[in-house]
Amino acid sequence: MRAFIAIEMPPPALRRVAAIQRHLTHHLRSQQLDRCVRWTPAANLHLTLRFLGEIDQSQCDALLTMLSSLAAQHPALSLYSEGLGCFPNAARPSVIWCGLQGNLRTLTQLQMDVEKIVRSVGVAPEPKQFKPHLTIGRTQRSATTNQLRAVGAIVMQNAALHTPAPTDDFAKINELVLFQSELTPSGPIYTRLGVFRLADQ
Repeated sequence: MRAFIAIEMPPPALRRVAAIQRHLTHHLRSQQLDRCVRWTPAANLHLTLRFLGEIDQSQCDALLTMLSSLAAQHPALSLYSEGLGCFPNAARPSVIWCGLQGNLRTLTQLQMDVEKIVRSVGVAPEPKQFKPHLTIGRTQRSATTNQLRAVGAIVMQNAALHTPAPTDDFAKINELVLFQSELTPSGPIYTRLGVFRLADQ
């Protein structure tokens, strides 16, 4: 099964991201670029701590046990959205992301411990450094090089104008989730395999 470990974002964070998506769509549409981007539906927005790829049932069972224990050892945390950007870069973007701020030290420690247990069940190490973000959109493969460059420019222009979230937009995070991801022609379907409560602060 194809799986990943993530944090689901609560409604206040999802509303803020939806507003950012609408704002960017308006600017893209003004240059007839709105069809170059496929936005991530709110139901699929999450902060990925570790993409696992294909795992078998024995690995899944081991992770369910270990994640329950790990979550109980880590405190709940607060995050908020701040910043916009593109992967791999603005000149040829494939992913549009929204950055996250808040209890990043706590989040980074949680992710490092997730990485340890993932490796312990035989999943290959993650070569990329962890960068907390939400993937809010992906560019279409049919977009031309010039269109992609224009999309990236609009994202970065709006990143410069993007204001930090007020304190009441802080999202309280108190759960980890192990997801199964099934790829379909209409987009991925995510199924919760296990939900693990973080310790109360």
